[in-house]
Amino acid sequence: MGTGHFARVSAVADILSRAGDTEVILITSGEGAALVREFFPADITVLSLAPDDIGAKAALRALTNMGWVPDVVFLDQYGSVPEWEMLAANADIPLVVLDDLDSATMADVIVRPHGGNWSGRSAIVLRGPSYLPLSRHITDLARRSSHRASSRLRLNICFGGSDPTGETAKALQAVAALEELEVDLVVGPSAQINPVLIKKAEQMPHVTLCQAPSQEKLAELMFSADLALGAGGVMLWERLCLRVPSLVISVAQNQRAQIDKMVEAGAIRFLGGHEEVTPDKIAQAIMALAADEHERKAIAEAGQKLLDGRGALRLASWIRALALGVREVKIEDASNLLNWRTDGVNWRHNFETSEKPSLDAHMSWLTAKLANPDCIFRIVMRETEPVGVVRFDINTEDRSAYLSIYLVPEWHGQKMGLPVYLAAERELRRSRQCVNKIVSRIHKANAASERLHRDAGFEISASQDCADWLDAWKLLD
Repeated sequence: MGTGHFARVSAVADILSRAGDTEVILITSGEGAALVREFFPADITVLSLAPDDIGAKAALRALTNMGWVPDVVFLDQYGSVPEWEMLAANADIPLVVLDDLDSATMADVIVRPHGGNWSGRSAIVLRGPSYLPLSRHITDLARRSSHRASSRLRLNICFGGSDPTGETAKALQAVAALEELEVDLVVGPSAQINPVLIKKAEQMPHVTLCQAPSQEKLAELMFSADLALGAGGVMLWERLCLRVPSLVISVAQNQRAQIDKMVEAGAIRFLGGHEEVTPDKIAQAIMALAADEHERKAIAEAGQKLLDGRGALRLASWIRALALGVREVKIEDASNLLNWRTDGVNWRHNFETSEKPSLDAHMSWLTAKLANPDCIFRIVMRETEPVGVVRFDINTEDRSAYLSIYLVPEWHGQKMGLPVYLAAERELRRSRQCVNKIVSRIHKANAASERLHRDAGFEISASQDCADWLDAWKLLD
């Protein structure tokens, strides 16, 4: 598999590690283990499987031999998805699958950045580029304004870590005579390029050869480009996030689904499959795009609309959510609930009333809520410790659920809002399959709550009947 898989998995691992409450073990092959230091922090634990032991059973057996039982498995692998799904289900281990080939059907969470079709019985399917995990090297640069210092256009050429179909050689032939461009030619760490071509590239004054750059350096090279040429894997999304208009060649069949989606959105220019693309075709496409500033701008703007660079955070939050427990609220929780709810931070943006209730009034309210069959009232737990409280008030007529959510005060500042919400949404989906929409209200001054809702997949607009408030809604599959 391409090194793009390492890039996107490492982006999720980075978020989990920085959260400070998750121990990460990377399971890979011996070949993959050699690439780990290019992508992951030095302190990550790596479990390298022998060639004959690749697969779900061998991986879990190896973990068991380490005395380590996973709370969640995050899978980015082709071929053995059904085996992992069956084994995880039998072992009662929550499973998240990055599913490029639409092959997952039983995982707890199925991620399809290319879109794909819904499938799976009780699975939660996350579709679209907003769930594509990108590294901090990319997302940090994406927040900056691009700065092009040179009057000459800069072309970035990169076909990933290995370039198995030899597109770099064709691209070099294509740009040999395009001396009006500045060209960064990137050769991945596993790419097998003819030394003669390397020497030829070094002799071209308008070409800068970049061999096996670090992930940070590669991101900077892409960010400094005015246009790019590459494959349709993970780097396609990185270029979109960085607003770099791209010419794309498909080098593997599994790339076509996302390429087709991006073509439909007007976010890339597709040259075709590797077997049909020639150096002449590449040269003509580069010259056409370089000459059309309006077209480059339109492609960049279309791509920027598709993803916000927060996919790694969303997937890390789902992983953290799957490790949380959920229990029903009981009348014995009344005092704690009142104290948590009326905490200064939690009460600041309360919608119902500005006056804090007495314990007696709160007890009456809670008793009524617990007796209401259309109220889903839960405390989200991390092992034995309460983390947050979520309530869904069901409207059976329009099959919607009104959301109320807050954290236990001790968990403020620990980025647990989104995992708590996601754990509760999963509980709602399992307990009330008739609900097809979640609705909520957010105070305009509550930026943290608005961000949580957006990251959770809510649409948001100004309220038509409540000044200073926003209406939020999310449709469920």
